[in-house]
Amino acid sequence: MQLFADWHVHTRYSDGQATLEEIVAAAASRGLDEVAITDHGPRGMFIGVREAGVYQELKEQAVRLAEHYPVRVLVGAEANVISLSGEIDLPASIIKELDILAAGLHPQVWCRPWWQTLTWILPNRLSKAVGAIRGKMREANTLALVGAVRQNPLTFISHPGLVMDVDLDEVARACAGTGCAMEINAGHHYDRDEVVLAALREGAQLVVNSDAHVPETVGKLDIGIQLLDKYRVPPEQVLNARPAPQKAEPRRLTGFAAMAGRMVSPPS
Repeated sequence: MQLFADWHVHTRYSDGQATLEEIVAAAASRGLDEVAITDHGPRGMFIGVREAGVYQELKEQAVRLAEHYPVRVLVGAEANVISLSGEIDLPASIIKELDILAAGLHPQVWCRPWWQTLTWILPNRLSKAVGAIRGKMREANTLALVGAVRQNPLTFISHPGLVMDVDLDEVARACAGTGCAMEINAGHHYDRDEVVLAALREGAQLVVNSDAHVPETVGKLDIGIQLLDKYRVPPEQVLNARPAPQKAEPRRLTGFAAMAGRMVSPPS
């Protein structure tokens, strides 16, 4: 199996450390066919774009860069889920212009309504230490993420289960029903195996991305490939995968060519 694209990368427009051109150059150097810029939505505290119009600026840059690099440059977004009902922080007018739309749970967002920042997001930051609220937060997180999957035209959900715990089977069922993929995120340390297993149980699509914030990690997808091989995930279940090319078998010689190959020179 080969992965031909990395669809989760951040630039300086959000919390990345590279320009768009540096990201595209890195993707080209690693032989990717496609790279998608997916900067965080604007309601991410300290990590989001300054406002939703930034994605239009990125699209203009992407058109220019595509003329100079052998990589298809997509512009998307990693939107934030900002309410228990599954609302995300991008307007429909921007969403329809994007090539890729991802959304994920992040523990540093301004919710709508604002008070859910205090009653939902803040308790999530405490739930690892306070076991009494862990189960309630898991239920709330699952409700919000499933709502986002069902209400928005998502390409994939980013790093499900990272930091904010969810019922992966329930999320996978929602993804299977809508065509949204579940991400294997190669850039964070978390239980990626459970994401793959949930997707296999429920028939959800998968996608492998780097979540790169620096050029050096763009296209670093080996961890994901290893997981796909480990669980024998077929390429058709992975959005950015294709079968590995088959090695050509040695051609059998027939007729005169075969006879000539067996001939030896007579001793002198």
